[in-house]
Amino acid sequence: MRIGRIHSYKKVIAQLLLLALPTAALMYYDFWDANRFFSILQNDWLLQGSYFLAGLALSTVFYSYRFRFITTAAVLAVILLLAYKLLGALVVTEFGFLITIQFYIFCAIFCAAWMVGYGFSRARWFTILWSILLLVVQVLIVSKTAEIKATALIGAFLPVLAYAVYIIYTAELIRNMNEDGAGFGWFIGKRMIGFAVVLALLLAGTFTYFQQDFKAIEKEWGGMQPDYNKKGNSESMTKQDKDGTIKNKDQTRLTGSLNKGKRLVFVAKLDNFLPDGITPNPLYFTAYYYTKFDTLTQTFEMDTAHMPSNDLFKPDPSKIPLYFTRTDSTVIKNTHATLNRKVVNADVYKVLLSPSEYLAPSTAFSCQPIGVPREYQQQYASAYRAKMWVSDLNSAYFIYNPAGNKSLEDFQKQRFDILRRIKDFQGLDKTFYDYYTFMPNNEEYKKITALAKQITANAQTPIDKMLAIRNYFLSKDEFGQPLFKYSDNPGIPGIPSASKLSYFLFENRKGYCAYYAGATLFMLRALGIPSRLAAGFLTIDRSSKNPGWYWFYEDQAHAWVQAYFPGYGWMDFDTTIPDVNTQQASQPDQTPPLDMQQVYLVADGEVTNVDTVGKLVQMKVKNLLYHDQNYTTNTTLDLSTDASRATVSADTATVPLSALKKGMHITAASYAAVLKNIEATAKDSMLSIFKKIPNPVPVDEIKIIEKDEAKKLNKKEQLAASKPIDWVKMMWASLAAVATFILLLFLTPYFIWVYYNSRAKRNNGNARLAAFNKYRAASYYLNQLGYSRAMMGPQQYALQTDEQFGTRFSPFIAIYQKAKYSSSSLTPREEEIVAHFYNDFITQVDKNVPFKTRFNRFLNIYNTIGYFSQPK
Repeated sequence: MRIGRIHSYKKVIAQLLLLALPTAALMYYDFWDANRFFSILQNDWLLQGSYFLAGLALSTVFYSYRFRFITTAAVLAVILLLAYKLLGALVVTEFGFLITIQFYIFCAIFCAAWMVGYGFSRARWFTILWSILLLVVQVLIVSKTAEIKATALIGAFLPVLAYAVYIIYTAELIRNMNEDGAGFGWFIGKRMIGFAVVLALLLAGTFTYFQQDFKAIEKEWGGMQPDYNKKGNSESMTKQDKDGTIKNKDQTRLTGSLNKGKRLVFVAKLDNFLPDGITPNPLYFTAYYYTKFDTLTQTFEMDTAHMPSNDLFKPDPSKIPLYFTRTDSTVIKNTHATLNRKVVNADVYKVLLSPSEYLAPSTAFSCQPIGVPREYQQQYASAYRAKMWVSDLNSAYFIYNPAGNKSLEDFQKQRFDILRRIKDFQGLDKTFYDYYTFMPNNEEYKKITALAKQITANAQTPIDKMLAIRNYFLSKDEFGQPLFKYSDNPGIPGIPSASKLSYFLFENRKGYCAYYAGATLFMLRALGIPSRLAAGFLTIDRSSKNPGWYWFYEDQAHAWVQAYFPGYGWMDFDTTIPDVNTQQASQPDQTPPLDMQQVYLVADGEVTNVDTVGKLVQMKVKNLLYHDQNYTTNTTLDLSTDASRATVSADTATVPLSALKKGMHITAASYAAVLKNIEATAKDSMLSIFKKIPNPVPVDEIKIIEKDEAKKLNKKEQLAASKPIDWVKMMWASLAAVATFILLLFLTPYFIWVYYNSRAKRNNGNARLAAFNKYRAASYYLNQLGYSRAMMGPQQYALQTDEQFGTRFSPFIAIYQKAKYSSSSLTPREEEIVAHFYNDFITQVDKNVPFKTRFNRFLNIYNTIGYFSQPK
């Protein structure tokens, strides 16, 4: 018996070309994207896409015949099961397991495609369900892998949304096409061209209109300004501000790759040497402390709201007047460190470092913006001097293993011997201890605890346990190869929710600094050693020409662990396997600004007048630094300055003198030799000094300081930007956006009706136009209620409508056809019929169709598509 057909070969070809191929193209892209993130797929996206295309094409052709789905699907399942059994019997090699996994993947993809092909061929509502499924899956993928940036969000959703609209429209278009018509190719082609134009305009308009909303999502949940070099599922230890400068991020997440730049960020002079006074003793420069770990997003974050004994000093150097000092002695108190401590200075010269960024070795407690010598102002944007409460036991040499250098080995051994005096943490504040030893309580972290105890089984003191962990990362496997390796591209687990730290420690053993630091943090905490992560820049002593000077490049942005020792405070401890590329500078270190100018006068106040011709700036001054002595007054004093040689700056930019306006807060500094011998005495006041110095006094630098209102606004923006990503909230918001799209999709028939209805009721005095508008509204209304014209002629359709609903559609149709095809004018009687037809028609139809039926049918997008795709 010959099996009957449901679709002609023309319709099958249309389904293959217009439905199957675009779907397969989208799935090829999806498989490629998934293979970048899930290692279990083994980067076979081309083969996996081919599985889907084969299943989809075969199913589409197969179900063009009168086969039942359940019966044939059961037969297909039996065939695949027999193939699996046969494969298991034939393949008995060591590769059998991998082949089996590949067969599982093939079965899953092929069967899914088979169901999609059936849906395209037989199920009218399937395209809507399929589109919703793709959108939901895209939301889940975006929430786990994409950057929270406006461009990334639009780029992630645009293809799927375009495909969803396309597939719903095209499936209905194919369903309504006349298979026996001679011009079906032209029928399909012209509608596809028209649809493509409308869809492009619609999507462009929609995303343009909602672009600000996407940017709002980026600002609220994206954490920071987008990293200039961040791509795909990757991380960077720095972020870029709008002005092109960079700063450290206040959070870092474990991802599949790390992006590094090679540009020079800043140069620093660190006045810290070994006891011989000659050998530099470098220290890491700290920006943030990460004390919180989000297990859902696997992100290390700041927790200033709950962190006990917060010893992070984080001023904004750009808001401090030039040569004035801001200090915070509470951070020294919060270190609880009294043993082997001293005050150390560091001068930081910014190249690309953000004007608001403050970096210094821990623990910093003072910041003083300083001037940049004129000959170096093209090289360095700004500078500041930091003071730190530094431990004698802390050093970059304490972090690395200085094998082969006897003096450094002895230095390191002495530090370790001192720290071995700490046997336990008894007597430590319970809140402090519990906070810095907290770790999640689940199976993944129990494995980390077991490993930590195994590694440190023979270590008795906290420092020896730390060294055991460091040595574990430096150990070799049974083949004499390094057990762990440094990698900027460590990959991620095949299961998205799996712990990346466990994957790093127990499987691939490759990672960058955040992986080593995170693993070390939890192993130390598992052993009861208080610890936290620090982020900033690692310091490398590459040159012997200028001892104490260090160059910091983007790829030196770093994360490491700090461990706490009672009495001695926090100690830097870095277990990251050194990256050879980071040790080498991307360019030769240049000559530092060695010839510092002596500043004699610094006046802080407001501009009262600017004479751009005479190069004079009048100020009202309350604070004055003169020969390193600080003077203040309760009433402002007038100061006239000669700015003919002055450099005027605002943050990182140099601006003309005309940029100074009345009321601006500025700092004016003078290095003029004429002030050198005009010294201050113990009896001098600010007023007496003003009488001594020249009038106007020559100044060399003028720095514009933002007002408090702008400062408060920036602080609020920074707090908003520093919010960690709430992925659950992000997912719900994305689902809400998809739900809104679906709702708008189903409400589209009603919106079209509102438009047609308003046009039909409009009285513009043109009877022909009125007839056209009323016919279009009436025919659309009938079509949406399920009474389509189909292949009937206009008069036949009108007579059938009158018979069913008791309307007077037929006389109106005759007048409409006359208005459309004849050049003769309508008679007054005909114009009257046109004028009174529409309202009576709608009222009569509504009497015959219950409201519930009308409501349900107006949600049917297929009736709408059918109206616009049928021949007119």
